[in-house]
Amino acid sequence: MSNEAVTKSQIELSISNAGMILLSSYFTILLENLNLVQNNTFITEKARLDSISCLQYIVSGTTETNQSHLALNKILVGLSPNTNIDATINMNQNQKQLIDYLIQSAIDYWPAIGKSSINGFRGNWLMRNGILRETEDIWELFIEKRSYDLLLERCPFSFSNVKLPWMVKPLQVTWPL
Repeated sequence: MSNEAVTKSQIELSISNAGMILLSSYFTILLENLNLVQNNTFITEKARLDSISCLQYIVSGTTETNQSHLALNKILVGLSPNTNIDATINMNQNQKQLIDYLIQSAIDYWPAIGKSSINGFRGNWLMRNGILRETEDIWELFIEKRSYDLLLERCPFSFSNVKLPWMVKPLQVTWPL
């Protein structure tokens, strides 16, 4: 293998929140409703940084997160996964309720998974290990397989290719069934 081929994969990271990508088609509207984005642009740099933690709240239901759990979040808001941030955010009850409503709506919109609590959905679908790999042109996300992933065949969400308006590179998702 030539040195050129070796350098094409610049970064490879293990992550624990890979399943959040299921809801990625709703991230733009969510961040608009949280008053962090307007006209497909973050209203301030602080809003971009707050978005990282808001996306993690979707997965974990908490407002404090270890920096090491935020690589995918940073990519989804257009930053390098190595960007150092304060991983704590002050969210008000309305913001938390809006995110919980998004998750409940996703559960209701996907009848194949049956009845699930918000935390059950987080644990079964959003808190998922994966490998995030950067190549020259794209990010690749490989998500661990679980036995009930057969339900993805009836998943109403689009998540195989993600390119939010502010992302530097698109994200290609591989979630084996």
